[in-house]
Amino acid sequence: MDVKIANSHCIKALLEFNPTIIKSLEIGARYADKYEEIISLAKQNQISIKETRQSIQALCKAPVVRDIKSDGYELGNLVIILDEIQDTRNLGSCLRSASFFGADSIIIPKNNSAEFSNPAVIETSTGGIYDMKLYKVSNISQTIKNLQKNDYWVSGFSEHGATEMSKDSLTAKNVLIFGNEEKGVRRLNLENCDQILKISSRGQTSSLNVAVATAIGMYEVSKCTDIKK
Repeated sequence: MDVKIANSHCIKALLEFNPTIIKSLEIGARYADKYEEIISLAKQNQISIKETRQSIQALCKAPVVRDIKSDGYELGNLVIILDEIQDTRNLGSCLRSASFFGADSIIIPKNNSAEFSNPAVIETSTGGIYDMKLYKVSNISQTIKNLQKNDYWVSGFSEHGATEMSKDSLTAKNVLIFGNEEKGVRRLNLENCDQILKISSRGQTSSLNVAVATAIGMYEVSKCTDIKK
């Protein structure tokens, strides 16, 4: 399966850091000067360029979704679970932050979630989606339990959390869970976490957009642990 991407920033990032993802490019003749750098990068990587009436478009490989059981629930030192994130831009922004902060794996539910292969998700992630192992599971709650059996420490984020993040609240293998834009992490999934963390508010607003919360949560983790790959 292939995906068509029309965001020039995402295309440029892929050409710079992950060029094998792009199969071919289409660029309008009158936009050649505007996309001169992209054309140069494509030629360096021997990617075919076709002329089109549109501005720019890249034919890309779809993100690969792995089988979590085949990988034995060994997903690296930092795993992010995104529980029913339905807005494509929010999911893409979460993935961009996860890539930036060095997350190893991303897990989403098979149902009630935006798709990894949605062009808006890939574009908003600025290609960062291709940097991590991706999984889709039928049961997030059971997945949490299986990860805990493999020595992962699972932290759910909620505005109702009682604990602020610190070095003492993390271990060598961490799972962070962020929830739906409106409802947050589902109740059963929170109940199965080892701890429920909060992002402290200094003002009157009690909650954050999930993409912002994910970025802040991962930034706090980066201060407390070494999550470099």
